[in-house]
Amino acid sequence: MMHDKNRLLVAVSLIVMGVAGRIYLRGLLPNTPHIYMTINGIAQPVFMMDMFFVVAAVSLFSGILLGGYYSLIVPMCVMLITDMYYGNTYILLFTWSGFVMIGLMGYLNGAGLSFNAKSVAKIAGMGIGSVLVYDIWTNFGSWLGWYPHTLNGLATCFSLAIPFTLWHLLSTAAAVTALAVPALYIKENARHISIKPFEHHSTITASVFLAFLGLLSIL
Repeated sequence: MMHDKNRLLVAVSLIVMGVAGRIYLRGLLPNTPHIYMTINGIAQPVFMMDMFFVVAAVSLFSGILLGGYYSLIVPMCVMLITDMYYGNTYILLFTWSGFVMIGLMGYLNGAGLSFNAKSVAKIAGMGIGSVLVYDIWTNFGSWLGWYPHTLNGLATCFSLAIPFTLWHLLSTAAAVTALAVPALYIKENARHISIKPFEHHSTITASVFLAFLGLLSIL
């Protein structure tokens, strides 16, 4: 199996990529296109650009390449370090647990991937699915914290988030597809990582507990 030292080295590399990408690539984003749509009487750009895709890709590949504890540790470390730079609000437990969910998706769905086009397509699909899971979860947290607890408030919250979701879908699908080939090459040529049952169950339990803490922080 992959030695713990090598596993740790890959994890540190992913964390560095996530931190550097979220902080330093922000200035390379193109200007928001001057294309607007009206949602609930409010004109918004079609895309609201951010660096979500960097952390999402790192989180997903931490689960695919490393699995176990690292599918939780890598996204948590990236968010902890970069949030010290950017700051965050009460919703941090929702954003952190959202990225942990993405890592968990990569871990639980990464078995059987190999160096071929079918696996690239599967990773692209996981990227799209992870965006939907993350945005539904964090929008739910926003609704609990900032909107009336009514169906209309819920609809308003989710509809106003559409520009973010569109950008997340586009950017994350492109990022994970581009990174899928080198990631699959690494996975194909590395020895199989054997995750012990305790590590497997502890990772899932810790992820659920983090999401539960997010709910408790608002309720």
